[in-house]
Amino acid sequence: MSTEGRARRIQSIRRDLETRLKRSTLIVVLLGAGGKGLEERRAIAAALSERKMIALVPEDDLPPDISPSLAEPLVLARGDVDLVFLNVESWGTATELGQLQADPRVAHKLRILVRPEYHPVHSDVASYLSDLYLTHLVAFGHVYPVDGGRVARVPSADRLVLMIAERHRQVRALYPDFIK
Repeated sequence: MSTEGRARRIQSIRRDLETRLKRSTLIVVLLGAGGKGLEERRAIAAALSERKMIALVPEDDLPPDISPSLAEPLVLARGDVDLVFLNVESWGTATELGQLQADPRVAHKLRILVRPEYHPVHSDVASYLSDLYLTHLVAFGHVYPVDGGRVARVPSADRLVLMIAERHRQVRALYPDFIK
């Protein structure tokens, strides 16, 4: 094959990969604490939207006249929701984690974001939360330390969500049978 032929072949492969990614849409749900946590989730949603992904922040996107405890489980269990990120910052979100883990329609989509000092691999703190994280880590492998360098050098929540969501989209677009 000539150099020109190889160049055309490589360009064709590149266009095919780019086309697959452009057609791929990802739906991500961002759960966590209110206040500063809600503002962080809104910023992450905006960054995901810039990357042409659909990000849902329940406080903003679900009907306000329907109880969140009734609406969220129905939304999270939908087949078109790809990823659910939960930043555990309070006992309320810890309770939500337990409920999400118990739902097999949601548990495999769930990615848990936790401060390093409570991550079962980065810390030996014996607590209910670290025990819950360890169980999820063993069952699903989706517990990520975040918060940018308190105890260990780890990425911030927004950097980690963007990194994982983008890679999930790429894997799903290029290897559709790999991710169920």
